Amino acid sequence: MKRRLFLAASLLASAGVARAESFPAKTVRVILPGPVGGLLDVAARSVSEAMQRDLGQTWLIDPRPGANGIMAAQLVLGAPADGYTLYLTVSGHVVLNLLMKAPFDAMSDFKPIAMMGVSSALICTPPSCPANTLAEFVALARANPGKLNYLNPGNGTGGHLIPEQLKIKHGLDITSISYKGLPPGVQDLLAGRLDLGVVSTVLAAGHVKAGRLKAIALVGLKRSDDLPGVATMAEQGEGDLEVRSSIMVLGQKELPDAIVGRLNGAINAALAEPEVRTRLTGAYIDPSPMSPAQLGEDMRREHVHLAGLIRQLGITADGA
Repeated sequence: MKRRLFLAASLLASAGVARAESFPAKTVRVILPGPVGGLLDVAARSVSEAMQRDLGQTWLIDPRPGANGIMAAQLVLGAPADGYTLYLTVSGHVVLNLLMKAPFDAMSDFKPIAMMGVSSALICTPPSCPANTLAEFVALARANPGKLNYLNPGNGTGGHLIPEQLKIKHGLDITSISYKGLPPGVQDLLAGRLDLGVVSTVLAAGHVKAGRLKAIALVGLKRSDDLPGVATMAEQGEGDLEVRSSIMVLGQKELPDAIVGRLNGAINAALAEPEVRTRLTGAYIDPSPMSPAQLGEDMRREHVHLAGLIRQLGITADGA
């Protein structure tokens, strides 16, 4: 019996290796829960040429926006776990089940493959705001309790959690103003109807450089070469409040480790190419290669961190 079990296990392992050695033999489809031209689409296309050279197959990008990522994730989970259907998403995926009902477990039903990078954001105010740093904004809010507000682009997002953490840490009384996403909220921030907003750098940088918005801090790994005068949250002593937006590639939980390793190696090699790095940094994404194990640990750590905040704040999907 033991010999038969050993033989069966050996055959399964051999089959997995054989699949990995022949992988890929056709187009690799990359599903993402964002629109054409959005941040995830830009990230996916930044590595397309390098991935196609390495894999010898087409790297097909398939944007599927809507339903808070649930539709895109279901498409991935409904496909065979053979490496030909991948999921490119952001780190907020790890707390999806805490914010809404989903027919899957965002953590246990997906397998980490590779980290692509960390997208930065800018904490912005209207130009008329007297604060030029986070400390100055905190002082301004303390001096004007109940009079200031901030852009909330969605419960559980960085744009929501960072201001809420500022409120808790510094005892501030500022009001959340809810929007369906960043674009409509940014319009009110530009018009001076909002006092603070955490806005993706790719969306805010042009307004900051034109003087239409003021950036008082950067959320990210390091200062932006494009906006060198904007200090990071960590440099301002508020690094513990950061909620970063990581961009990662996932597969189904049954995906063979050998195929995961093949994909991880190809993505990490792409991230090392100067042209790819230029494209990503041009979209304010800091390339951050990781092994599958490192990404898995990063996801678990982010899940614990964000889940704690969501529970502490009593956040729900509908704002109740």
